[in-house]
Amino acid sequence: MLKKSGSSAYTTVKTVTTDSTGKLKTTTTANAAGTWRWHFAGTGTTSSATAAGDGGALK
Repeated sequence: MLKKSGSSAYTTVKTVTTDSTGKLKTTTTANAAGTWRWHFAGTGTTSSATAAGDGGALK
């Protein structure tokens, strides 16, 4: 998720799924400065979780 600089809301940048063993791997290219974070929506057996976020600037 990305909250662009000057914005108050996060938007979804990419949706990913795990492989058959539950592993997750992905990449994305930053196209805006702001705060990036992971969000896991949860499942029937696992609670949702949201990372704190990490700021990024573009050159």
